[in-house]
Amino acid sequence: MKHDMQAAVYKSPGKLEIESIPVLDINQNDVLVKVWNCGICGSDLHSYKLGSYIEPGSVMGHEFSGLAHAVGSNVKGVKEGDRVTGFAIGACGNCYWCNKGDIMLCPELFHNSTGYGRPGAFSEFVRIENAVVGESIHVIPEEVSDVAAATVEPIAVGISAVDAAKINPGDKVVVLGSGMIGNACMQAAKQAGAGIVAIIDLSTLRLNAAKDLGADLTHNPRDGNSLEWVKDNIGIGRYHFHEGGMADVVIETAGSPETITESFEMVRSGGTIVFVGLPEKPATLDITKIVHKQPNIIGSLGGDFSRALELLKNGTIVSDKLVSHNFPLSSIQMAFKLQMDPNESIKVMITCSK
Repeated sequence: MKHDMQAAVYKSPGKLEIESIPVLDINQNDVLVKVWNCGICGSDLHSYKLGSYIEPGSVMGHEFSGLAHAVGSNVKGVKEGDRVTGFAIGACGNCYWCNKGDIMLCPELFHNSTGYGRPGAFSEFVRIENAVVGESIHVIPEEVSDVAAATVEPIAVGISAVDAAKINPGDKVVVLGSGMIGNACMQAAKQAGAGIVAIIDLSTLRLNAAKDLGADLTHNPRDGNSLEWVKDNIGIGRYHFHEGGMADVVIETAGSPETITESFEMVRSGGTIVFVGLPEKPATLDITKIVHKQPNIIGSLGGDFSRALELLKNGTIVSDKLVSHNFPLSSIQMAFKLQMDPNESIKVMITCSK
């Protein structure tokens, strides 16, 4: 017998409606998860505001934790009743990039993944298709709370960005943006041996949270020019015809055209810039900065859930203190509006069922 569930259905920019829709069937390779918590991601905000990445009628949500409600007979390593998190990656398996093992570059990724093309977790249940334990679905260690488990995806993104930066002991690191991912980058950079990790954001609320969780230096651009602050606190990096900052690594998580442009000035010549944030508008780039400073420029997408869970388990990274609000699914419109205000929120969580 077919059952219905409550879900937040995207209708148009700025409009989500709670509807009763059928619970998805599963086959022997799938897991049906009863969703307890689902966080609002920055990419969800782009979708909500602009319709990016999704179509009307879609159910968003990919930062979740819950209970394995039904497990297909071919799925090993997880059983009904286990606390789980996950993300179904919809790589095609046949393209040039999939054949090379670079599945995050598959052009079908945003057409067939959880919350992107496939129904997401802003609903009472979500299906993980072709579930593989340790890859697309993960059993939550008992040391990790339900709420922290719903932050595994952004924590994994932050860890991956720091890995890509290849931070050396003693490096000076600047993180632009102190939301959940920026804060994860800060904590992971500290764990990687960075000598100084500075974080810059317009939100006093988020900067205070970053300071509490270990940031060495914090700066609000409202208190003065960010580049000059970096030069004063991280060092002056002279380069051909000009001078900028002396950061060994800059990690851009804000997705702002202004901070993207600033990153090329804050990094030292021969340093590394890792781009994580997704800007809604193009940034203006002076390519002469790339020619003269020759930075390593890296784009980072996705991350290792297993490693993120392990770091949350042993307390190396803390995330539940960054969950500032929790709303029921029925109030998701209000929750999205609050998540768009960085002065009032850090990570807004939706309780989908219990």
